[in-house]
Amino acid sequence: MYARRILKAAALVAAQIVVLALSACTTTNLGISKTGWSDYATIAIKDYAVVGIVRLTSEEINERSVFGIVSSHRGSQITYDMLIEQAKALGADDVINVRIDRRDESTHVPMLEWLIGFTEKYAYTATALAITYRDALAEQL
Repeated sequence: MYARRILKAAALVAAQIVVLALSACTTTNLGISKTGWSDYATIAIKDYAVVGIVRLTSEEINERSVFGIVSSHRGSQITYDMLIEQAKALGADDVINVRIDRRDESTHVPMLEWLIGFTEKYAYTATALAITYRDALAEQL
């Protein structure tokens, strides 16, 4: 009787292992991996020349009153248009390799800040490569 229970339990465990092993086997077709609209668009290849590096810094300050309601806002975030404006000043057509970092410089007082108000301060730093386009290449990918 005891041996029969052990045999049934062993058979059940073996069946579960077989089911798990067979269900883990999958096949993935890596040849077709179109995931977004850009995979279906025809992109013109353009040659470019580097004009220089564009760097921007900005600061954003939000003063919040009781319960975190914004009472004043100063400064701004860095936008792509700001980088393009700086690139145009250098004589460039566009920017590539854009990187925008945000650093939180706020000082927080736990538990009290929602009762007495607080200030959020963010510093932004952006860098990009300013380029000018040459003639578009005739060949497409």
